[in-house]
Amino acid sequence: MKTIVTSILLLGASVGATLYKTKTPPMGWNSYNHYSCNPSEDIMKSNAQGLVDLGLADAGYTYVTTDCGWMSRDRDAEGRLQWNSTLFPSGGKALGDYIHSLGLKFGLYSGAGYYQCGSTDLPASLGHEEIDAQSFAEWAGDSLKYDNCYSTAPDTQTDYTSPVSTSPTRHQKMASVLDGVDRNISYFICQWGIGENLGEWAPPIGNVYRISNDIYNSWRNIWRITNQVVPFYRTTTVGAYPDMDMLIIGLNALSPSEEKFHFGMWALHKSPLQIGAPASASLTPSSSSLAILRTAEVIALNQDPLGAQARLIRRHTEEEWDIFAGPLSGARTVLGVANWANDSRTVEFDLARVLGVAEAAARDVWAAADLGVVSGVQTFELAGHELRILVLSDVAAPAAPPFEAAGYYAAANASLAGSAKAVPCGDGDCAPAGSKVGDLIGADTSVAFESVRVSSAGPKLLGVDFVNHDLALSSAWGLGSNTRNMTVAVNGGVAKRWAFPISGGDWFESDRLLVEVDGFVEGEGNRVVFAPAGGSERESEYAPDLVGFELFE
Repeated sequence: MKTIVTSILLLGASVGATLYKTKTPPMGWNSYNHYSCNPSEDIMKSNAQGLVDLGLADAGYTYVTTDCGWMSRDRDAEGRLQWNSTLFPSGGKALGDYIHSLGLKFGLYSGAGYYQCGSTDLPASLGHEEIDAQSFAEWAGDSLKYDNCYSTAPDTQTDYTSPVSTSPTRHQKMASVLDGVDRNISYFICQWGIGENLGEWAPPIGNVYRISNDIYNSWRNIWRITNQVVPFYRTTTVGAYPDMDMLIIGLNALSPSEEKFHFGMWALHKSPLQIGAPASASLTPSSSSLAILRTAEVIALNQDPLGAQARLIRRHTEEEWDIFAGPLSGARTVLGVANWANDSRTVEFDLARVLGVAEAAARDVWAAADLGVVSGVQTFELAGHELRILVLSDVAAPAAPPFEAAGYYAAANASLAGSAKAVPCGDGDCAPAGSKVGDLIGADTSVAFESVRVSSAGPKLLGVDFVNHDLALSSAWGLGSNTRNMTVAVNGGVAKRWAFPISGGDWFESDRLLVEVDGFVEGEGNRVVFAPAGGSERESEYAPDLVGFELFE
């Protein structure tokens, strides 16, 4: 029986769909990260068996996906896709039967373009959606990863900007067709996060949906992709999960600490957990990597039935550490303290001021150790590239809220200098002010707020409302980070920098970053200045668009 009723918009018509969705993020193995577009029947069978032999299947990794490169160049006389008989002599149905005999699920791959990714002539499903979906069902597929190569022309493999490539229509079409076949097939959208409003159109039809360009074997990717997944907390829910791409654990790309960080960050954000390292008997990952992939308490966070994504609670850009937190089932809270720096550091924060927690029972997830009741200021000694994860239960709220709102300051009412200019916003956009200031670039550019009133001197918490839709697409292969940097200075003091992540689905959907800024004096004589981050590395970079800020005391 199919579950989770949704509706989709296809070619201007409302189409009722009852698409199959797993209730928790899918877990499994995919051939691409290690074998690229060169899978074979032997590769798929040996790695499927490896999932069982290594205890990974028992840990929850059940989807076995043959990625790009499985098909023949030519369709048959009826127009059906054909498996490459040299690479897969037994064919797709037999491969699926083998995978099912191991108690695993059979994952298939195609694309919403003229050709498959990684090729120049292997057919994809554009214009053949009905017959291909029927083939996927006849082969007893359990999932379909649906890619986005050659979306606009047979000679253009990747297109990040054209209306055709960024439109959801082709992916919506396959969703509608899959709904009509006589088999439950989970739909894994792989549109790379391009275009606008992915969080609106993809969750109703996709079990998972890629939010970024491809991951590759580099620590830098963890920062890039984390900054892109931040705004999807709004739409992440049971049956619809943001896909941060496959895991690079076990590929000798990261240190053990970095692999734990990577795994934990994907788990906190409810990304599907798809192993990319080989799991066959001859190419088993290291014991350290296997232990990380099998860590039951981290997997439990990812598979929590509440299906809620963690949020970025605080960012300390210059100090290179963040705080993430989110709700879990059973009235629990998950807390992640992330050290992005290469070196170890000591960080501290007050549970009440940051999380609104007076006290709670805490458990260190990676250490699998109960820490007892915690309250007040917490101090963490973090190694370089460490993500410390705690689960808080029996949570008690403070008797009084740690902060109260003390006024809102819209950027459109501030003094603008340099290239800064007011940008009109439509109804419901640029929340909460309904307006924003953009074109923040250059050493002479600033947005200055005069006469900011506070009741006492010292540091204050600011809720900075911003817009950033500067997606790292082609730049993902270089230094693209999905961030824009902006400084804040109070009363002529030293400007402090923050890296603002992606805020939403377009250049008018705002988000809020909470930052603590020092230098305020009692009364209404305070001047707060926002400006593009300077320095030789960033002097030609834009800051995020600024909506305004709310002051808390």
